[in-house]
Amino acid sequence: MRASGLGLTSRNLKRIWYRCGFFVCFEVILLQRRTLLALIGMKDILAKAYAGGYGVGGFNGFDSISIMAALEECRARKSPVILICASIEYAALGPRGVAETAKALSDMMETDVCLHLDHGESHDVVVEAINGGFSSVMIDGSRLPFAENVEATRKVVEYAHSKGIHVEAELGAVGRVSSDTHEGAHGNSFTDPGEAAEFVDKTGCDFLAVSIGNAHGLYTAAPSFDFDCLARIRKAVPVPLVLHGGSGTPEDQLKKAVSLGMAKVNVASEIGQAFTRAYESAVAKKTWWAVAKNEAKLAMRDVIGKWIVRLGSEGKA
Repeated sequence: MRASGLGLTSRNLKRIWYRCGFFVCFEVILLQRRTLLALIGMKDILAKAYAGGYGVGGFNGFDSISIMAALEECRARKSPVILICASIEYAALGPRGVAETAKALSDMMETDVCLHLDHGESHDVVVEAINGGFSSVMIDGSRLPFAENVEATRKVVEYAHSKGIHVEAELGAVGRVSSDTHEGAHGNSFTDPGEAAEFVDKTGCDFLAVSIGNAHGLYTAAPSFDFDCLARIRKAVPVPLVLHGGSGTPEDQLKKAVSLGMAKVNVASEIGQAFTRAYESAVAKKTWWAVAKNEAKLAMRDVIGKWIVRLGSEGKA
């Protein structure tokens, strides 16, 4: 049998069919693989950390260099990967650009990655991040009066949960101690344990960032955490807690905070400082800028590796 006008015999048609079938199957395998390595949520990561008494770093990642630094070091140490990125940090690429970069590098490294919106300052910013492909979000209403924070957070939780996304919220304002960060500009106030219980109950948030003496930026003096307050918060709420302003925290205070329920610890300023110092040092030696950026990436990896060890997440992926 010959297909009219095409010069195709039944034997040739079978060959084409088999080849097409092979490529279809191959494409399905690739799609399945990419599905397995798509950006993941934060809930399972923090549930395990909370139950296991260790912490997981939320490492600042917003471009290919910072994301790759975290991926390489976490993969080498078999640690879960949480990338944190605020809206001011995705200004260059946009939320979809950051999400697609994280997906591509996650696939290349064969490593699961959670991409988390840090300090989403409004409902619109959170929606933008979710629609852009972020797999976890934070709504920061800590600058608002309690009732307004509850309402703003509740609305975000309702929307995010409808999309299968989990939500971090903040109660009590985490301030800042240095000008190298844009976060925490609205002052500092400790989290009240009683309000924390009411807040989680009314909003349905999945994780809670609390203020116990911590601050954003690089500490100019050792902080003094209120561990009694933290212990009462942990007893009052059923969700994993989050420590913002991890950079520069003394190791003894860090370990105690983790033991009292701080399942995620954000690290940004130390990573940024490492990049800046390494890059400027390399450029000052007239190093080609592409090579200088790789040296800066290695400096970031060094910081991330130290935090993985401090938090106890090595081998927990």
